Amino acid sequence: MSDSTPENGNQDHLEASKAHARAAASEMRDAAAEVAREFRERAGGVAGEWQGKARDIQKELEDYVRKNPAKSILTAAGIGFVFGLIFRR
Repeated sequence: MSDSTPENGNQDHLEASKAHARAAASEMRDAAAEVAREFRERAGGVAGEWQGKARDIQKELEDYVRKNPAKSILTAAGIGFVFGLIFRR
């Protein structure tokens, strides 16, 4: 019996197809990992940017409250009153 029977040819073709599928899956996994890495880097940069902006706004508000305490208290009371009217209903 020789190795050139149709069954052996199909088996060889099947093995080649498996190897090709594994290689393609590996390439896709690598590409997905690269995209995920880039996304994490960009998201981290944007998050850091927004945290910086939030800190700046918080500092500005604290400075304003320190310079204008009466105005700040009246504004907070007014906002509380409006929220009370809205949520009471």
